[in-house]
Order: sequence, then C-alpha cells, then structure tokens
Amino acid sequence: MTIAVNRTLGVGGRSTPRFDTAYGEVVPAVLVAQMRQLEQRWMIERQGTPDHLAALAGGRLAAVVAGRQTAGPLRVAVAAGGGRNGAAGLHAARALAQMGHAVTVVPVAAGPFGARAITASAPLRGAFVQVADARHRAAALGEADVVVDAMVGCGLQGGARVALADAIRDVNRLARWIVAADLPSGMDADTGLVWGPVVRPAVVVVFGLPKPGLAQAAAYGSDLLLADLRFPAAAIRALGLGYGDPFRNGPVVALRCMS
Repeated sequence: MTIAVNRTLGVGGRSTPRFDTAYGEVVPAVLVAQMRQLEQRWMIERQGTPDHLAALAGGRLAAVVAGRQTAGPLRVAVAAGGGRNGAAGLHAARALAQMGHAVTVVPVAAGPFGARAITASAPLRGAFVQVADARHRAAALGEADVVVDAMVGCGLQGGARVALADAIRDVNRLARWIVAADLPSGMDADTGLVWGPVVRPAVVVVFGLPKPGLAQAAAYGSDLLLADLRFPAAAIRALGLGYGDPFRNGPVVALRCMS
C-alpha cells in the first residue's frame, strides 16, 4: 500500500517520543546528528571504517530475516540504495547467501552510487547473490518471501526523488513481507514526516538507538526490533542521554514506543 501524507503528520512539534524494551529498559531516541557523532566515536574507538559498521548492522539485519525461515531456504530480495542503509543491506545480502538463502539484490540508487557501483561493491564480491536490473525489479520483489528495504534511511532530506518513489511504490505493492533497515524509506528520521510514498514494513530493525521518527512507524503498525551496534555507553551518556543495558537479553530485542 502506498501512503501519502502531509507535513502535519509525524512527531514534529511534540515532545520526543519515549521507547523501552519489553522488560522495561528505557532506550533514548537520538537525532540524526547525534547518531553521526556516535558512529564517529565507534570508528575511532574500534579503529573501524563505515564499512565495518555497515557489516555489523547487516549481520543483525540478516539474523532477523533468517528468523522468518520455517522450511527450506528463503527467497530474499534486498532493495538497496547507495548510502549507509544500502551498504548494510548489501552486507545482509551476503550474510543471507552464506546461510544458504536465495538472495537477489535490487539496486535503486542513481548517480555515482547507482546500480553499477552497487553490483561491484565490496560486500557482493564473490557472494552467491543475484543482481536484478530495472527490467526484472518487479519479478524479484514479487517472487521473494521477504523484501528488505535498505533504500534510504537517515540520509533522506525532503521527499523521495522520482526513482526512489517508484521503487517504494513497487515494494509496497509487490512484497509479501517487508523488513526495513533502521527506518522505513521515505520517512524523516528526526520527525517521522513524509512527503510522498513511504515503505510500510512489518518489521523495522533499528540500528543502535531509535530515531524519533520511528514513533510514526510504530503508529503505522510496524514492529520495532533494536539491534546492538556496540556503541560505547559512555559516548551515549556524553550526549546527555540516560542509557542502561538494553541488550542484556541478546543483541536484538523488541522495542516499544511509549509515546
């Protein structure tokens, strides 16, 4: 289903939404600018790169998707953009293929990070993953047991461009079950506002900490799962945010929006 809402929806103008785990651990919401600070701190302390962080996020995402398996390998389509979410999606594709699932990557990016760059990207080198061109996008999405939305996340500013908007509509129209990486494509992370089509996932795998806009995804009916990216607790507290131990029961936990 395609959703088109106006600028009055979302969490803008209201107090910051509150999230907690199923066992009552309050988890602070972070703005995009704060998340970027945490990512930089992560890379400095772990001497890592953006790709290392994307690989960790992709691994968490793949584990959630694989949990959908009941009998036999899954058919998975990963709709991947050219940004950070797309990179996590590609790493998830590789991990799922290594588990024995049938994976097809559906590139939706344009420009210098377009389909050709995605096809040649490091996560896909040597991976048993198919890549669908634009002519076969509908078939890949429609035949999949699970579609992973890794088109665009926190990097979205304003409405989705035409190519992305078309891909969002295709995902909503054709997918049987959708898992979104970090945030539904088409939604503003800080406010939950949308200016056109937005992906309507069954599940959102939230990377590290929730973004305020996810309150809107929860209102749409999406389940939220919080995935541990091993951000230093001290770095989170340095942003003035209270933070306990939400992952004491595992690296992926159910997340609830309380307001």
